[in-house]
Amino acid sequence: MIRKAYLDFIKNKVTEGRLVWLLKRGVQYLLIHMSFLVKRPLCGPVLATLVTNYSCNYRCRMCDLPLRDKAMRDKGLDELTTSQLKTALKDFADLGASGVGFTGGEPLIREDIFELLGYAKDLDMITHLNTNGFFLDEEAAKKLIGCKVDSINVSLDGASEKTHDNIRGHDGAFRKAVNAVGHINRLRATGGHTIRVKIVSVISPLNIDEIPGLVRLSAELGTDCIEFIPEQPFSAAYDVKMAHDQLFLGKLNKAVSYLLDLKKKGANIENSPRHLKLFEKSFRNAQIPFRCYAGYNSYAVDCYGEIYPCVPWFNWNRAVGNMRDVGFKDFWYSRGYNKMRGDILKCRGCYLNCQAELNLLFNARIGA
Repeated sequence: MIRKAYLDFIKNKVTEGRLVWLLKRGVQYLLIHMSFLVKRPLCGPVLATLVTNYSCNYRCRMCDLPLRDKAMRDKGLDELTTSQLKTALKDFADLGASGVGFTGGEPLIREDIFELLGYAKDLDMITHLNTNGFFLDEEAAKKLIGCKVDSINVSLDGASEKTHDNIRGHDGAFRKAVNAVGHINRLRATGGHTIRVKIVSVISPLNIDEIPGLVRLSAELGTDCIEFIPEQPFSAAYDVKMAHDQLFLGKLNKAVSYLLDLKKKGANIENSPRHLKLFEKSFRNAQIPFRCYAGYNSYAVDCYGEIYPCVPWFNWNRAVGNMRDVGFKDFWYSRGYNKMRGDILKCRGCYLNCQAELNLLFNARIGA
């Protein structure tokens, strides 16, 4: 079974009568496979990611973006303007990206975030927002409804205030996240545009015991589903080769079995079974057991114009170019980037959901 999000978006497009859109996605899927065979892109990416800003009001244990933001500013670099970010979004659309994820930092810090979200929707791309929920009050929820955003991820790493606030480095973070989900749910219950709301939890030794509680909390809050992410390394946040003891790995395996059993019973767990079964490999620092298609199915750019093949490479601060120096759309088909695709294809370094699940989709015949 594939990731629940993919099935939900397909169902929505069928309901909307967007059969031509679905046909294009099917053709794109085949072309990406052919691109791998001929070793050059025959179409644009499926998934686009716009890192709207590095800045954030939290200091999460697993993230170093605020430190990188300071380093960028110390170098005298300025963030891209609204117009420049719109150019990137237009290029994503022209390349044929089916959807674009807005992430950060905390995207809702940007004053122009609703303008950017609305613009992406006008370009006929599925729009998705990642947020910690702090700024998602009733007014912001109304604006998101008005922008016709398709889906929202609200980060919630603990079933208790103490755990979540500790991980996110901010007192009151738990309550803000819970309230954010409530604001969206109340508005979407009144009719109009439907937004898919998901709780996202980063699994670590700090919250491994609270996974059942998180599943229950997600259901109590009325979200569409909950998704679990194995903690992934950022460039300076901690050592990539983190050691995990057998006690933690034992708890992890029990948690994965619990989640797989819930999925069989119809629980709204976002992760595909194949992804859940990879969690132990992730925490053992084992390489992913399948090839990475990021060079052909993903494309990302950050608020400083840095270009990445995927979100994990952004996390690792491994840019492949900058849109201030090269045409963002043209770079996708350039000889220079095509040479880099060989190295990207060999990458086995991450289990991050957005890319790992997409790679599983394109490695459908390879067991996990």
